Amino acid sequence: MQSIRIPYKSDDYGNPLHAPLIYHGGGLMVGSSEMIPKPQTEYLCSKGFLVVAPNYRLVPQVSGRQAFADAVQAYDWATTDLHTLLQAEHSLEIDSAQVVAMGHSSGGTLALHIASCRPLKAATAFYPSLFLADPTTSMHQPTTAPPFGLMPDFTPTKEDSASIEPAGLQVSEAPLALPGSIPQARNKWQMHVIKHGEWPQMAQPDGDYAALDPMTRVSGQWPPVMIVQGEMDDVPGSGLELARRAEREMKAAGVREVVVEVVAGERHMFDLPPTVGTVDTGPKWLAVVRGLEWLASHVGRV
Repeated sequence: MQSIRIPYKSDDYGNPLHAPLIYHGGGLMVGSSEMIPKPQTEYLCSKGFLVVAPNYRLVPQVSGRQAFADAVQAYDWATTDLHTLLQAEHSLEIDSAQVVAMGHSSGGTLALHIASCRPLKAATAFYPSLFLADPTTSMHQPTTAPPFGLMPDFTPTKEDSASIEPAGLQVSEAPLALPGSIPQARNKWQMHVIKHGEWPQMAQPDGDYAALDPMTRVSGQWPPVMIVQGEMDDVPGSGLELARRAEREMKAAGVREVVVEVVAGERHMFDLPPTVGTVDTGPKWLAVVRGLEWLASHVGRV
């Protein structure tokens, strides 16, 4: 389940490296650690972090609760077994008490889930899915927002179903549908489910949506949290209004530091194009950097 990116063996001064966990997005239905933008991991590495980018099992072969459990298992592994592994195989020292977490979209939700149940120094959630336990929120409603509303309805054939839930193979990575590409059956199915407001039932068939909603567990024990949110994000479950609501509720619960970084004019996944952080170092990248610096500053790596 875990993949590790180790760009070098220690920082320039022999100091222990810190471990950030980065969870990929994809609505718990598609995606993999390969989605995580390379400029972001490289930036964290330059700050003395050793990046741990776990995959996790994907719906519908498992429930969202089980995907969340995989995220917790990745944290537990990174703070215990990883230390021994890196000492033995790479002569690396990591400070397992200095762990931060971040993620994109549903991965941002996973980062907040870790904040709710494991010690973290800080968390950054890029445009997370929020408040799934509230049935009035957009994730529970049909949508016409692109790309979901632009996709034709999809009824899986027997062959499609076999590719979505292959016999004898647990799917823990699946490609995201990119503009200009031909979507696979899993992509078409995901788009259909979200378009019709059926994602909650598919992700958590027993109806325990609080299991996938870290905001039901918010408390003053949470670490400092930054949400990086596109101003124009209209993807169901995300959006500036929900980010502001989360900010208010975290502050009311006593979370000691909460910041919402609003990215003017931007939508969901604004930071994923490979140009952001390479040839495009303008406002989008600067917003990303503020999210990454949030993590670095809380472990003294600025």
